[in-house]
Amino acid sequence: MRFRHAFIVSAPLEQVAAFHRDPIALARLTPPPLSIRWIHREPVAEGARARFILQWGPVAIPWEAIHRGVSATGFVDEQVKGPFRRWVHRHRFREITPGVTEIIDEIEAALPRHPLRALVALAIWLGLPLLFAYRARATRRALQTASQ
Repeated sequence: MRFRHAFIVSAPLEQVAAFHRDPIALARLTPPPLSIRWIHREPVAEGARARFILQWGPVAIPWEAIHRGVSATGFVDEQVKGPFRRWVHRHRFREITPGVTEIIDEIEAALPRHPLRALVALAIWLGLPLLFAYRARATRRALQTASQ
């Protein structure tokens, strides 16, 4: 399965990259009714791991990811443990003009074989368009306010 979302924000590339490398950003970009409860977090860097519980109403979904390919123009987080059999999320940042950056999110995923876990993962997958619409709005709000 593949998902792609792209949007433009009025903020310099360096600011966009710094925002996304901050471990607090994930919580800021997670819309209600979802919430993040951190088990372990560190700034996004090569080999850094993030462990958290994605809370969705009464459903608690443990998730662990490792960061790879960290550069000034993006990074990859790959699920080590979580609801999917496979989850690779590529974050790319592309300068359009000085002060304007395109943010591109690409996800490749595979559902688990267990029926109940597959149902949870499928619900997450089907919610991605709404999740990333929220993330675009939250990112613009955070970065455009900070750059003014």
